[in-house]
Order: sequence, then C-alpha cells, then structure tokens
Amino acid sequence: MKVAIIIAGLIVVAVAALVAIQPSFLKPASLALVKKSDIFGFSPGMTFDETSKLVSQRRYLCRRGHDSYTFDCDINGAKVSVDSDETDAGHKIWRVKAELNNPGAQDATVKSISDQFNAEAIREREGWTWIVGRGLKLSYDGLALNLVDEAAEARLRNKEVKR
Repeated sequence: MKVAIIIAGLIVVAVAALVAIQPSFLKPASLALVKKSDIFGFSPGMTFDETSKLVSQRRYLCRRGHDSYTFDCDINGAKVSVDSDETDAGHKIWRVKAELNNPGAQDATVKSISDQFNAEAIREREGWTWIVGRGLKLSYDGLALNLVDEAAEARLRNKEVKR
C-alpha cells in the first residue's frame, strides 16, 4: 500500500514538473491547430446581420455610411473599417482593416501578431503577411492590419475591371 502511494506521488510530481516546463502539455492537440481569424471579432465571411449584432453586443462606436454596407469604428483607439460585399445577398464581409494607434516597435508587433494568430509571419516588400485561415490573408505594413478574404477580393476586383 505504501509503495502505491509513493508511486502515485511520483506520478503527480512528474506531471506537475512537465506542466511547469511545457504548459502546452495539457492543451488538447485540436486547440493547437486553431487559428484566430478575426480582428475585434470581425471576420471575412460574416454576414452584415452578424456584423450588426456584434457591433450592438460589444457596444462598439461605429458609423455606417448612407446606403453602404461598410462600418467605420473606433475600437480601443484603433480605427477599424469593415467592408462588406454590396452585391452579395448576405452582404458578407470581405475585408477588415484596423489602423493601429501607436503600434510600437515593428519586430515586437509582428511577434505579437504571430502569437495571437498562431501563424508564421512572411516578410514582404510592403510589410508582413500571415495565412490565418482558409483563404484569409492578414497583412501588416507598420501602421495597419488588413484581414482579407482573397477570393472575395479577387471577385470584386474582376467586377471593377469589367465596368
């Protein structure tokens, strides 16, 4: 009986030491693959109704242009623009842009974004890019974050070219 108690105590100590060294040990593997794909709760693919509910629930200070499906918000000092597809029946968001107020050192900001979105940064000429979801691209130019549904953006660009 004493041997079983000692073995159980050693197992508890070993697990506690493992968690102290590697905290992600207790995190389920399925959560390790989850990537953030929103800015302040706004994510490409959300409908206009879902966007309106989010603005109301979180009490964001937003303005909507007359006959427009774009929200301009001031959230925690960041100027956030949420652009919806005006031709789509659900008016789905295709881009979220957040102009950061005093983002700080670029290297620290890039690391923080990488950590938040659980994605590796790719250095580009204009700044940094992350692939954060199926068809979603996040970019940072030192002043603003842009989260874009690439397929919707390409479709809208093609419509503009045809006009």
